[in-house]
Amino acid sequence: MQYLVGTCYFLLTMEILIALRSFLYARRKRKKAPHVFFPKAAIIAPHYGWDCRTEENVKRVLEQDYAGEHLIYLVTNCVGESDYDSSYEHLLELVRGYTNVQVVLAPNIIDNNLPRSQKVQNLMSTIELLPNDIEIIAFIDADAEIRSDWLSQLVQPLQDPKVGATVGGRFYIISEVNNFLKDLASMTEAAWVNFQLTVQGDHPLTMIWGGSNAIRRKLIEDGKVLERWHNAAIEDHNLTLAVRSLSQKIHFVPEAISICHTKNRSWKQILEFTNRQTIMTYWMRHKIQWAILFVTAVPKTLILMSAPFLVFSSRTAMLLFLIPLLEIHCYRHSFSALPEEIKHNQQIQENIKRTSFAIPISGFIAAINAVWAIFQNEIVWGNVRYKILSDTECQVLGRVADE
Repeated sequence: MQYLVGTCYFLLTMEILIALRSFLYARRKRKKAPHVFFPKAAIIAPHYGWDCRTEENVKRVLEQDYAGEHLIYLVTNCVGESDYDSSYEHLLELVRGYTNVQVVLAPNIIDNNLPRSQKVQNLMSTIELLPNDIEIIAFIDADAEIRSDWLSQLVQPLQDPKVGATVGGRFYIISEVNNFLKDLASMTEAAWVNFQLTVQGDHPLTMIWGGSNAIRRKLIEDGKVLERWHNAAIEDHNLTLAVRSLSQKIHFVPEAISICHTKNRSWKQILEFTNRQTIMTYWMRHKIQWAILFVTAVPKTLILMSAPFLVFSSRTAMLLFLIPLLEIHCYRHSFSALPEEIKHNQQIQENIKRTSFAIPISGFIAAINAVWAIFQNEIVWGNVRYKILSDTECQVLGRVADE
Protein backbone atom coordinates (compact mmCIF):
# COMPACT_ATOMS: atom_id res chain seq x y z
CA MET A 1 0.00 0.00 0.00
CA GLN A 2 2.83 2.39 0.86
CA TYR A 3 4.25 1.71 -2.59
CA LEU A 4 1.01 2.71 -4.33
CA VAL A 5 0.64 5.89 -2.29
CA GLY A 6 4.30 6.73 -2.81
CA THR A 7 3.95 6.25 -6.56
CA CYS A 8 1.07 8.74 -6.74
CA TYR A 9 2.91 11.34 -4.69
CA PHE A 10 6.08 10.85 -6.74
CA LEU A 11 4.15 11.52 -9.98
CA LEU A 12 2.48 14.56 -8.41
CA THR A 13 5.89 15.86 -7.35
CA MET A 14 7.09 15.54 -10.95
CA GLU A 15 4.14 17.68 -12.09
CA ILE A 16 4.96 20.32 -9.47
CA LEU A 17 8.63 20.41 -10.51
CA ILE A 18 7.66 20.85 -14.16
CA ALA A 19 5.35 23.75 -13.21
CA LEU A 20 8.15 25.26 -11.12
CA ARG A 21 10.53 25.09 -14.06
CA SER A 22 7.99 26.94 -16.19
CA PHE A 23 7.66 29.62 -13.48
CA LEU A 24 11.44 30.18 -13.33
CA TYR A 25 11.71 30.26 -17.13
CA ALA A 26 8.91 32.83 -17.50
CA ARG A 27 10.50 35.07 -14.86
CA ARG A 28 13.89 34.98 -16.65
CA LYS A 29 12.28 35.56 -20.04
CA ARG A 30 10.67 38.83 -18.96
CA LYS A 31 14.09 40.32 -18.11
CA LYS A 32 15.26 40.22 -21.72
CA ALA A 33 16.37 43.25 -23.74
CA PRO A 34 13.87 45.47 -25.63
CA HIS A 35 12.81 44.72 -29.21
CA VAL A 36 15.39 45.60 -31.87
CA PHE A 37 14.85 42.94 -34.57
CA PHE A 38 12.21 43.64 -37.22
CA PRO A 39 12.86 41.72 -40.47
CA LYS A 40 10.20 41.60 -43.16
CA ALA A 41 7.55 39.13 -42.01
CA ALA A 42 4.40 37.42 -43.22
CA ILE A 43 1.46 36.39 -41.04
CA ILE A 44 -0.54 33.41 -42.29
CA ALA A 45 -3.96 32.89 -40.68
CA PRO A 46 -5.95 29.84 -41.87
CA HIS A 47 -9.74 30.08 -41.51
CA TYR A 48 -12.63 27.65 -41.29
CA GLY A 49 -16.15 28.85 -40.46
CA TRP A 50 -17.18 32.18 -39.00
CA ASP A 51 -18.65 33.81 -35.89
CA CYS A 52 -18.49 37.18 -34.14
CA ARG A 53 -15.44 36.11 -32.14
CA THR A 54 -13.57 35.28 -35.36
CA GLU A 55 -14.20 38.79 -36.65
CA GLU A 56 -12.63 40.33 -33.53
CA ASN A 57 -9.64 38.00 -33.84
CA VAL A 58 -9.07 39.01 -37.47
CA LYS A 59 -9.12 42.68 -36.47
CA ARG A 60 -6.40 41.98 -33.90
CA VAL A 61 -4.27 40.39 -36.62
CA LEU A 62 -4.80 43.36 -38.92
CA GLU A 63 -3.81 45.82 -36.18
CA GLN A 64 -0.44 44.32 -35.23
CA ASP A 65 2.04 46.90 -33.92
CA TYR A 66 5.18 45.77 -35.74
CA ALA A 67 7.99 48.22 -36.49
CA GLY A 68 9.10 46.40 -39.63
CA GLU A 69 7.30 45.69 -42.89
CA HIS A 70 4.85 42.81 -42.75
CA LEU A 71 2.26 41.19 -44.99
CA ILE A 72 -0.89 39.37 -43.86
CA TYR A 73 -2.46 36.39 -45.61
CA LEU A 74 -5.93 35.27 -44.51
CA VAL A 75 -6.57 31.90 -46.14
CA THR A 76 -9.66 29.75 -46.47
CA ASN A 77 -10.78 27.15 -48.98
CA CYS A 78 -13.15 26.42 -51.83
CA VAL A 79 -16.11 24.07 -51.39
CA GLY A 80 -17.30 22.31 -54.53
CA GLU A 81 -16.80 23.77 -57.98
CA SER A 82 -18.19 27.24 -57.34
CA ASP A 83 -18.65 27.68 -53.59
CA TYR A 84 -16.30 28.54 -50.72
CA ASP A 85 -16.07 28.43 -46.94
CA SER A 86 -18.39 30.76 -45.04
CA SER A 87 -15.41 32.84 -43.88
CA TYR A 88 -14.42 33.97 -47.37
CA GLU A 89 -16.85 36.86 -47.93
CA HIS A 90 -16.43 38.09 -44.34
CA LEU A 91 -12.67 38.20 -44.81
CA LEU A 92 -12.98 40.14 -48.08
CA GLU A 93 -15.17 42.68 -46.32
CA LEU A 94 -12.80 43.13 -43.36
CA VAL A 95 -9.64 43.70 -45.41
CA ARG A 96 -10.98 46.54 -47.55
CA GLY A 97 -8.61 49.47 -47.37
CA TYR A 98 -5.59 47.42 -46.23
CA THR A 99 -2.70 47.40 -48.70
CA ASN A 100 -0.64 44.72 -46.95
CA VAL A 101 -3.40 42.09 -46.67
CA GLN A 102 -4.47 39.38 -49.10
CA VAL A 103 -7.31 36.87 -48.84
CA VAL A 104 -6.29 33.50 -50.30
CA LEU A 105 -8.70 30.83 -51.55
CA ALA A 106 -7.08 27.37 -51.43
CA PRO A 107 -8.37 24.30 -53.30
CA ASN A 108 -10.59 21.87 -51.42
CA ILE A 109 -8.79 18.63 -50.61
CA ILE A 110 -11.87 16.41 -51.00
CA ASP A 111 -13.08 17.90 -54.28
CA ASN A 112 -9.56 17.85 -55.73
CA ASN A 113 -8.51 14.49 -54.25
CA LEU A 114 -5.47 15.97 -52.50
CA PRO A 115 -3.46 13.74 -50.11
CA ARG A 116 -3.20 16.08 -47.11
CA SER A 117 -5.36 17.88 -44.57
CA GLN A 118 -7.25 21.02 -45.50
CA LYS A 119 -5.26 23.16 -43.08
CA VAL A 120 -1.95 21.93 -44.49
CA GLN A 121 -3.22 22.63 -48.01
CA ASN A 122 -4.25 26.15 -47.00
CA LEU A 123 -0.77 26.85 -45.64
CA MET A 124 1.00 25.38 -48.68
CA SER A 125 -1.16 27.42 -51.07
CA THR A 126 -0.26 30.59 -49.18
CA ILE A 127 3.47 29.92 -48.88
CA GLU A 128 3.63 29.63 -52.67
CA LEU A 129 2.50 33.28 -52.87
CA LEU A 130 5.09 34.76 -50.49
CA PRO A 131 7.54 37.31 -51.96
CA ASN A 132 11.19 36.25 -51.98
CA ASP A 133 12.23 38.91 -49.45
CA ILE A 134 10.05 37.53 -46.63
CA GLU A 135 12.37 36.42 -43.80
CA ILE A 136 9.91 35.39 -41.09
CA ILE A 137 6.64 33.47 -41.32
CA ALA A 138 4.22 33.62 -38.38
CA PHE A 139 1.16 31.39 -38.07
CA ILE A 140 -1.97 32.19 -36.09
CA ASP A 141 -5.23 30.22 -35.92
CA ALA A 142 -8.56 31.93 -36.53
CA ASP A 143 -9.86 31.19 -33.02
CA ALA A 144 -6.85 32.76 -31.28
CA GLU A 145 -7.07 36.19 -29.66
CA ILE A 146 -3.66 37.90 -29.71
CA ARG A 147 -2.08 41.08 -28.34
CA SER A 148 -0.96 43.96 -30.57
CA ASP A 149 2.72 43.07 -30.02
CA TRP A 150 2.24 39.35 -30.73
CA LEU A 151 4.31 39.38 -33.93
CA SER A 152 7.11 41.41 -32.37
CA GLN A 153 7.29 39.03 -29.41
CA LEU A 154 7.56 35.94 -31.61
CA VAL A 155 10.16 37.48 -33.93
CA GLN A 156 12.73 38.67 -31.36
CA PRO A 157 14.18 35.27 -30.31
CA LEU A 158 14.72 34.36 -33.97
CA GLN A 159 17.76 36.66 -33.91
CA ASP A 160 19.56 33.73 -32.34
CA PRO A 161 20.69 31.29 -35.06
CA LYS A 162 20.28 28.42 -32.58
CA VAL A 163 16.54 29.13 -32.39
CA GLY A 164 14.64 27.51 -35.25
CA ALA A 165 11.10 28.44 -34.20
CA THR A 166 9.18 30.35 -31.56
CA VAL A 167 5.88 29.33 -30.02
CA GLY A 168 3.30 31.10 -27.88
CA GLY A 169 0.74 28.41 -27.08
CA ARG A 170 -2.96 28.64 -26.19
CA PHE A 171 -4.91 29.44 -23.06
CA TYR A 172 -8.59 28.45 -23.02
CA ILE A 173 -11.22 30.45 -21.17
CA ILE A 174 -14.94 29.73 -20.93
CA SER A 175 -16.66 32.78 -22.38
CA GLU A 176 -20.20 31.90 -21.34
CA VAL A 177 -20.59 30.68 -17.75
CA ASN A 178 -23.55 28.44 -16.94
CA ASN A 179 -24.12 26.10 -14.01
CA PHE A 180 -21.26 23.85 -12.92
CA LEU A 181 -22.55 20.59 -14.40
CA LYS A 182 -23.46 22.15 -17.75
CA ASP A 183 -19.99 23.67 -18.04
CA LEU A 184 -18.09 20.62 -16.79
CA ALA A 185 -17.18 19.36 -20.27
CA SER A 186 -15.92 22.83 -21.31
CA MET A 187 -14.02 23.15 -18.02
CA THR A 188 -12.37 19.77 -18.55
CA GLU A 189 -11.23 20.69 -22.05
CA ALA A 190 -9.86 24.03 -20.84
CA ALA A 191 -7.99 22.38 -17.95
CA TRP A 192 -6.57 19.72 -20.32
CA VAL A 193 -5.22 22.37 -22.72
CA ASN A 194 -4.11 24.96 -20.19
CA PHE A 195 -2.04 22.66 -18.02
CA GLN A 196 0.11 21.83 -21.05
CA LEU A 197 1.52 25.36 -20.91
CA THR A 198 3.49 24.28 -17.86
CA VAL A 199 5.63 21.90 -19.96
CA GLN A 200 6.70 24.63 -22.39
CA GLY A 201 10.05 26.34 -21.99
CA ASP A 202 13.44 26.43 -23.71
CA HIS A 203 14.21 22.71 -23.44
CA PRO A 204 14.40 19.87 -26.02
CA LEU A 205 10.82 18.69 -25.38
CA THR A 206 9.19 22.04 -26.23
CA MET A 207 6.88 21.60 -29.22
CA ILE A 208 5.35 23.94 -31.81
CA TRP A 209 1.63 24.56 -31.31
CA GLY A 210 -0.34 25.47 -34.41
CA GLY A 211 -2.26 28.30 -32.81
CA SER A 212 0.65 30.72 -32.34
CA ASN A 213 4.19 30.29 -33.72
CA ALA A 214 6.83 31.70 -36.05
CA ILE A 215 9.73 30.35 -38.11
CA ARG A 216 12.45 31.67 -40.36
CA ARG A 217 11.57 31.46 -44.04
CA LYS A 218 14.70 29.39 -44.67
CA LEU A 219 13.31 26.56 -42.49
CA ILE A 220 10.86 25.80 -45.30
CA GLU A 221 13.76 24.75 -47.52
CA ASP A 222 16.40 23.66 -45.01
CA GLY A 223 13.94 21.57 -43.01
CA LYS A 224 12.15 20.24 -46.12
CA VAL A 225 8.85 21.45 -44.71
CA LEU A 226 6.85 21.29 -47.94
CA GLU A 227 8.05 17.73 -48.49
CA ARG A 228 6.99 16.83 -44.95
CA TRP A 229 3.60 18.44 -45.50
CA HIS A 230 2.92 16.88 -48.92
CA ASN A 231 0.98 13.88 -47.55
CA ALA A 232 0.62 15.05 -43.94
CA ALA A 233 -2.39 15.70 -41.73
CA ILE A 234 -0.76 18.05 -39.22
CA GLU A 235 1.42 21.09 -39.81
CA ASP A 236 2.80 21.94 -36.36
CA HIS A 237 4.15 18.49 -35.46
CA ASN A 238 6.04 18.45 -38.75
CA LEU A 239 7.45 21.91 -38.08
CA THR A 240 8.66 20.59 -34.73
CA LEU A 241 10.42 17.68 -36.45
CA ALA A 242 11.89 20.01 -39.10
CA VAL A 243 13.45 22.23 -36.44
CA ARG A 244 14.86 19.22 -34.58
CA SER A 245 16.31 17.78 -37.81
CA LEU A 246 18.52 20.89 -37.99
CA SER A 247 19.53 20.58 -34.29
CA GLN A 248 17.87 23.91 -33.50
CA LYS A 249 15.76 24.94 -30.51
CA ILE A 250 12.08 25.75 -30.19
CA HIS A 251 11.78 28.82 -28.00
CA PHE A 252 8.68 29.36 -25.87
CA VAL A 253 7.54 33.02 -25.72
CA PRO A 254 5.15 33.56 -22.77
CA GLU A 255 4.18 37.03 -24.00
CA ALA A 256 2.83 35.50 -27.23
CA ILE A 257 0.32 33.18 -25.58
CA SER A 258 -3.04 33.50 -27.33
CA ILE A 259 -6.48 33.37 -25.70
CA CYS A 260 -9.09 30.97 -27.09
CA HIS A 261 -12.72 31.30 -26.01
CA THR A 262 -14.84 28.19 -25.63
CA LYS A 263 -18.38 27.51 -24.45
CA ASN A 264 -21.12 24.88 -24.38
CA ARG A 265 -18.83 22.02 -25.34
CA SER A 266 -20.22 18.51 -25.21
CA TRP A 267 -18.43 15.47 -23.83
CA LYS A 268 -18.34 14.01 -27.35
CA GLN A 269 -16.57 17.11 -28.65
CA ILE A 270 -13.93 17.23 -25.94
CA LEU A 271 -13.25 13.50 -26.14
CA GLU A 272 -12.84 13.80 -29.91
CA PHE A 273 -10.53 16.81 -29.51
CA THR A 274 -8.29 15.43 -26.75
CA ASN A 275 -8.14 12.01 -28.37
CA ARG A 276 -7.17 13.58 -31.70
CA GLN A 277 -4.30 15.48 -30.09
CA THR A 278 -2.98 12.36 -28.37
CA ILE A 279 -3.26 10.19 -31.50
CA MET A 280 -1.32 12.80 -33.48
CA THR A 281 1.39 12.90 -30.81
CA TYR A 282 1.77 9.11 -30.74
CA TRP A 283 1.66 8.42 -34.48
CA MET A 284 3.82 11.39 -35.51
CA ARG A 285 7.00 10.23 -33.76
CA HIS A 286 6.64 12.28 -30.58
CA LYS A 287 6.99 9.11 -28.55
CA ILE A 288 8.82 10.77 -25.65
CA GLN A 289 5.96 13.21 -25.08
CA TRP A 290 3.45 10.37 -25.35
CA ALA A 291 5.49 8.22 -22.94
CA ILE A 292 5.60 11.04 -20.39
CA LEU A 293 1.83 11.38 -20.64
CA PHE A 294 1.37 7.62 -20.29
CA VAL A 295 3.71 7.23 -17.32
CA THR A 296 2.34 10.21 -15.40
CA ALA A 297 -1.35 9.70 -16.14
CA VAL A 298 -2.11 5.99 -16.42
CA PRO A 299 -0.61 4.58 -13.17
CA LYS A 300 -1.91 7.48 -11.10
CA THR A 301 -5.40 7.19 -12.57
CA LEU A 302 -5.57 3.44 -11.92
CA ILE A 303 -4.42 3.86 -8.33
CA LEU A 304 -6.83 6.73 -7.64
CA MET A 305 -9.73 4.77 -9.11
CA SER A 306 -8.88 1.95 -6.70
CA ALA A 307 -8.69 4.26 -3.67
CA PRO A 308 -12.32 3.77 -2.49
CA PHE A 309 -11.67 0.02 -2.28
CA LEU A 310 -8.18 0.27 -0.81
CA VAL A 311 -9.25 2.31 2.23
CA PHE A 312 -10.93 -0.78 3.67
CA SER A 313 -7.58 -2.59 3.83
CA SER A 314 -5.27 0.23 4.93
CA ARG A 315 -5.57 3.67 6.48
CA THR A 316 -2.57 4.78 4.43
CA ALA A 317 -4.86 4.74 1.39
CA MET A 318 -6.66 7.77 2.83
CA LEU A 319 -3.71 9.83 1.64
CA LEU A 320 -4.74 9.10 -1.94
CA PHE A 321 -7.80 11.32 -1.54
CA LEU A 322 -5.50 14.31 -1.05
CA ILE A 323 -3.99 13.90 -4.54
CA PRO A 324 -6.88 15.57 -6.45
CA LEU A 325 -6.90 18.47 -3.97
CA LEU A 326 -3.15 18.97 -4.37
CA GLU A 327 -3.52 18.81 -8.17
CA ILE A 328 -6.16 21.54 -8.06
CA HIS A 329 -3.87 23.69 -5.91
CA CYS A 330 -0.91 23.08 -8.24
CA TYR A 331 -3.00 23.97 -11.31
CA ARG A 332 -4.08 27.29 -9.80
CA HIS A 333 -0.45 28.29 -9.27
CA SER A 334 0.90 27.05 -12.60
CA PHE A 335 0.25 30.05 -14.82
CA SER A 336 3.12 32.39 -14.16
CA ALA A 337 3.88 32.04 -17.87
CA LEU A 338 0.83 34.11 -18.79
CA PRO A 339 1.53 37.72 -19.84
CA GLU A 340 1.16 40.08 -16.89
CA GLU A 341 -1.84 41.95 -18.28
CA ILE A 342 -3.63 38.65 -18.90
CA LYS A 343 -2.60 36.97 -15.67
CA HIS A 344 -4.09 39.73 -13.54
CA ASN A 345 -7.32 39.94 -15.52
CA GLN A 346 -10.26 39.13 -13.25
CA GLN A 347 -12.01 36.97 -15.86
CA ILE A 348 -8.83 34.93 -16.36
CA GLN A 349 -8.38 34.47 -12.62
CA GLU A 350 -11.96 33.31 -12.21
CA ASN A 351 -11.55 30.97 -15.17
CA ILE A 352 -8.43 29.41 -13.63
CA LYS A 353 -10.23 28.79 -10.34
CA ARG A 354 -13.31 27.37 -12.04
CA THR A 355 -11.48 25.06 -14.45
CA SER A 356 -9.16 23.82 -11.70
CA PHE A 357 -12.00 21.65 -10.35
CA ALA A 358 -11.90 19.70 -13.62
CA ILE A 359 -8.20 18.82 -13.34
CA PRO A 360 -8.83 15.34 -11.85
CA ILE A 361 -11.24 14.57 -14.72
CA SER A 362 -8.78 15.86 -17.34
CA GLY A 363 -6.14 13.54 -15.87
CA PHE A 364 -8.54 10.61 -16.25
CA ILE A 365 -9.20 11.56 -19.89
CA ALA A 366 -5.46 11.91 -20.53
CA ALA A 367 -4.93 8.35 -19.27
CA ILE A 368 -7.69 6.95 -21.51
CA ASN A 369 -6.32 8.83 -24.53
CA ALA A 370 -2.74 7.67 -23.90
CA VAL A 371 -3.86 4.04 -24.03
CA TRP A 372 -6.37 4.49 -26.85
CA ALA A 373 -3.80 6.15 -29.13
CA ILE A 374 -1.84 2.89 -29.29
CA PHE A 375 -4.74 1.11 -31.00
CA GLN A 376 -6.39 3.91 -32.99
CA ASN A 377 -4.93 6.12 -35.72
CA GLU A 378 -8.04 7.69 -37.24
CA ILE A 379 -9.10 11.25 -36.40
CA VAL A 380 -11.87 13.63 -37.42
CA TRP A 381 -10.80 17.22 -38.04
CA GLY A 382 -12.80 19.93 -39.74
CA ASN A 383 -15.54 17.44 -40.71
CA VAL A 384 -13.01 15.29 -42.55
CA ARG A 385 -11.80 11.87 -41.41
CA TYR A 386 -8.09 11.04 -41.69
CA LYS A 387 -5.96 8.00 -40.97
CA ILE A 388 -2.56 8.98 -39.54
CA LEU A 389 0.08 6.61 -40.91
CA SER A 390 3.19 8.54 -39.86
CA ASP A 391 4.42 12.08 -39.32
CA THR A 392 4.56 12.70 -43.08
CA GLU A 393 1.78 10.46 -44.39
CA CYS A 394 -1.98 10.28 -43.93
CA GLN A 395 -4.99 8.98 -45.80
CA VAL A 396 -7.92 11.31 -46.43
CA LEU A 397 -10.94 9.07 -45.84
CA GLY A 398 -13.67 11.56 -46.75
CA ARG A 399 -16.15 14.01 -45.30
CA VAL A 400 -18.02 13.40 -42.06
CA ALA A 401 -21.55 14.70 -41.62
CA ASP A 402 -21.68 17.81 -39.42
CA GLU A 403 -23.86 16.81 -36.47
